[in-house]
Amino acid sequence: MNDISYIELLNQAKSGDLRAWADLQNRFSSFANQFACKILKDEDLAQDVVQESFWDLYRNLEKITTPAAFPSLLKRTLIKYVDRILRKKESQNLIFVDPIQIDQNSEKLDFSLLEKECFETISKNVKKLDPDDQKLIELYYYQNYSLVEISKSEGKTLSFIKKRHIRVKRILRNGIGETFRPEANSSFMVAA
Repeated sequence: MNDISYIELLNQAKSGDLRAWADLQNRFSSFANQFACKILKDEDLAQDVVQESFWDLYRNLEKITTPAAFPSLLKRTLIKYVDRILRKKESQNLIFVDPIQIDQNSEKLDFSLLEKECFETISKNVKKLDPDDQKLIELYYYQNYSLVEISKSEGKTLSFIKKRHIRVKRILRNGIGETFRPEANSSFMVAA
């Protein structure tokens, strides 16, 4: 029976052949166990997920219109049940606190997530710049040197440094986008 492709086994199982379904299940069970175990890091839970996934697929055999897609359907079903278990684990780790305290902390949490996202976007765009431009940003914004001090340390004229600073700001402004620049949105409101 090992010479039969999984597509033929699936078609036989769809017609009611339980032996074909068992062979199909045996053929894919080691992959399914490894896949689920890699994510869950627990063999017992992985076996439960595999059983539920195969049962779900068996109940919906008639809905499988493309037999060649069975491996990907199995993988999607495994992911669905793995996700369900991971969510249960997360909800078990939740600690319930006073709702007033949650409201107070949520503002800080939202702000810190937004700050993190802004910082990541800015640093990603700064890394795209030339090394000289990165140095200018570092000196001016992070080490708080004035443009006059930067021009003296670099041995360049002040007008050259100012022009480069304006050009780099424009590049970063375009790279960062409107999302993290609320003043850009307000200028549209004023114009309207």
